[in-house]
Amino acid sequence: MSSSPTSPSPGIRAITQVKAHLGSLGAAERRVAEVVLADPASIIGTSAAQLAKRAQTSAMTVIRFARTVGFSGYQELSIALAITEEQLGRAPVLSDSDTPAETLRAVSALAAAAVDGVAGSVSVESFAAAVSALRSARHTLVVGAGLTTPIALDLAYRLNNLGLAADAPADGQIQRVRAEGLTPDDVLVAFLHGGSYKQVVATAQAAKSVGARVVAITTFVGTPLADLADHPLIVGASTARTGVDAWTSRLAALTVVDALVVAIVNTDPTRYRAVRDHLSEIIDRDQL
Repeated sequence: MSSSPTSPSPGIRAITQVKAHLGSLGAAERRVAEVVLADPASIIGTSAAQLAKRAQTSAMTVIRFARTVGFSGYQELSIALAITEEQLGRAPVLSDSDTPAETLRAVSALAAAAVDGVAGSVSVESFAAAVSALRSARHTLVVGAGLTTPIALDLAYRLNNLGLAADAPADGQIQRVRAEGLTPDDVLVAFLHGGSYKQVVATAQAAKSVGARVVAITTFVGTPLADLADHPLIVGASTARTGVDAWTSRLAALTVVDALVVAIVNTDPTRYRAVRDHLSEIIDRDQL
């Protein structure tokens, strides 16, 4: 048995909360978030007015931002960051003038940050409930759109490898038709970065309307998909930079997929080991 992971420090939890709320922030509050995430340690000891000046907004917006992301006010956020100042690093920055080597280092750092933040962002209770739902489902329908479509295919493939019936149709209309045909014994897993793409949200609503359980693996809290899901798994963004956060969130989602599969196997190792051994035999027979 592995040792229990250490709980995230107050400062790391604070950063995780900011990242998870990026999708629901207004323009002014998002500018505050960008300043905080770019260099969290630099705001320690600064006043709301000083942070507001850096974010080109008002002190009231800074206070409202702190409350939006889960704190009683700006002071509580600042204290949380100060408690673990030594753990707060500067966020990697991509520049149009980067050399190929600099680009590789920056993208690798962003990828590492995306994966590293998953454990602190995803609710342990929701994750455990999702594991239970998936292992007991009669059938699992997995859907996504755009950059999340390959992740949906990956989860469906992995579940089938465990002997759990699953499919991931790529066509949006087929997704909707399949969702409407689910039952209360089934599960729909929806992958979506922003959490508000109409096609995927409508598919999740269709699944829920017939009693199927909905698991959402998405970046932000407070979005239509996160709000309607029975088990929302919020991975959080690794950066406030629009566009970059979309492709780094894929890595966080894939980490959740890996964790779900391993957790399912751990519920009955003997059963799933036998399924994997049988699959290996089939693959061996197919070798030239």
